[in-house]
Amino acid sequence: MSKSLSLRNGDLQIGLGRSYDIVSGKKKLLQDLRLWVTERIGTDPLLSTYGSALDGGVIDGQAQESYIGQVATTAALTEIRIAVLNLVQQYQQMQFQKMQDEALLYNGQNTLEADEVIDSIDSVQAVQVGTTILVQVMISTLDESSIKITIPLSEG
Repeated sequence: MSKSLSLRNGDLQIGLGRSYDIVSGKKKLLQDLRLWVTERIGTDPLLSTYGSALDGGVIDGQAQESYIGQVATTAALTEIRIAVLNLVQQYQQMQFQKMQDEALLYNGQNTLEADEVIDSIDSVQAVQVGTTILVQVMISTLDESSIKITIPLSEG
């Protein structure tokens, strides 16, 4: 089982015994996807390709325009949908590569559980509500669970 520190609104969460909360399984998958979509690409000096350009950022030294806070045209919503679909596909590919690499290292075993591995991307939608763009992603995991993730893209 893979684990991450639990984040809420960008802050680490403190659990029992004043230790940091940990997320795993489905909760880790949901947190990871939200972070991949909402992190401005190019802002992490160690991982310059991590994140998305939905809220601006930098790709190959070029500043990207943010979709957030703008009135989104049909074309812009389509671009957002495609960008999120591409990110989820990249995440899925990363998971499968990790599983293959770990299977070689650990005699066929890996650290990912079936409830956190994307089996299929069933749909990606983007709609505007006021100045907020809602991105909805439907995925199926290896344990045959269907998961709906709603990610609001808004200022502030």
